Amino acid sequence: MSKFSNAVAGAAAVIGGTAFLSLPQQQQAPQLRASSRLQEDLNQGPAGASAPSSSGASACALGLGFAGLAAAAGVSRRSVHGARAPLVVSKAYNAASEIGACDPLLFWDPIGFCEGGTKEDFDRRRAVELKHGRLCMFATIGMLWPDVFGKFDGYLSPSQGLKFSDVPSGIYAVAKVPLEGWLQILLVAGLIETQLFKDQSFGGPGFAKYGAEPGNFGTGYWGRRIKDPVERRLKLTTELNNGRLAMIAMAGLLIQNGLTGQSPIEQWQSGHISPFNDGQGFFAVARRAGYDASKELGACPPLGYWDPFGMMAFQDKEKFERNRELELKHGRICMAAAIGMFVPDLFGRFPGYLSPSMDLKFSDIPSTIDAIYKVPALGWLQIFAFAGALEAKNLAFPTNYGYPAFFGQINKLKGPEREKKLLAEINNGRLAMVAMAAIVAQNGATGQSIV
Repeated sequence: MSKFSNAVAGAAAVIGGTAFLSLPQQQQAPQLRASSRLQEDLNQGPAGASAPSSSGASACALGLGFAGLAAAAGVSRRSVHGARAPLVVSKAYNAASEIGACDPLLFWDPIGFCEGGTKEDFDRRRAVELKHGRLCMFATIGMLWPDVFGKFDGYLSPSQGLKFSDVPSGIYAVAKVPLEGWLQILLVAGLIETQLFKDQSFGGPGFAKYGAEPGNFGTGYWGRRIKDPVERRLKLTTELNNGRLAMIAMAGLLIQNGLTGQSPIEQWQSGHISPFNDGQGFFAVARRAGYDASKELGACPPLGYWDPFGMMAFQDKEKFERNRELELKHGRICMAAAIGMFVPDLFGRFPGYLSPSMDLKFSDIPSTIDAIYKVPALGWLQIFAFAGALEAKNLAFPTNYGYPAFFGQINKLKGPEREKKLLAEINNGRLAMVAMAAIVAQNGATGQSIV
């Protein structure tokens, strides 16, 4: 019998012995799924464990169990130097009764953050949630206030000739404010947290201190101490929910501001449907004599020239060629990737080892996105090196690998036949990009490969 088998047999005997002990049942508060399953397993034991047994039988079973464990430990000691640390099973903290578990979702933890977590883990996350929520409530007001009520008069930085009116409303203010200004803001915020509020929740797990109530700095509610527990819980729940809403709102405001180049008030006042036609924000370029891309490859039936966002209104030929190069590259990768999602399950995998040093066989690699984590880092480096060598070999013609590809048959196809092949590649690549997005989403949702 192996060392592992000895240990398992001994542990089974100990658990079996304790299962026959007649212990009183106590009422317990609701627990999280992981901890409740563990407690049920320990309480119930094997079938028929509910029948009480004599103390002599229990002692006998326990004795046999510990004997088995001792034998396994003796074998292990001869092969492993030093004693192993004992296995400690910690009970998960039940956060179902904490503030924030309210209508309509009540205790909602779809990702399972609280399963297996301790009270300290919960306190740290609650402190982080409150801090982010409070910051986002201020930031959301700051995204709207300057355009509604106006900016301060005078200079933000006299030495740089920068007025408050020169600072835009939104994310682009980050680049306008001088570095010295940001240092002052961070210094004042740090002094308020550490000196005025005495916040000790710095340093992360093992270093930070969260107190009896994370996020409570003893300042009260507008300086008033709320003594009614019902009213206090209502106010704390309101703050938490407003912070959650502000975090979602701030994310939306920043994305909208970055894409359009406009503050929320400017966006609402513009009254247009497509923000990209303004030529601002992420898609901003100087308006040039518009390049007519309607005659380029890819403008084909049934949609013809299709540009619903109007992106080509602010792009020249150089920008179009850059976008076409990216489109071709992504399409080619997705065509190869879509094939790779089917081939292993249909035609089998290579025999032998992918990584002999790690005892990793090709058959161990799943046909799902989980394969990313199975392949060793050195394997990914080899893949990237090989792909980079192929691209470097064709730097002179980054979108033209010939037909067939990589065989040096550059510019052999001419006329209508060439246009037909190129158009087929573009359309197949577009289809593969859509298909690959759906395959990855399906794979992530179900955990199963296509086949």
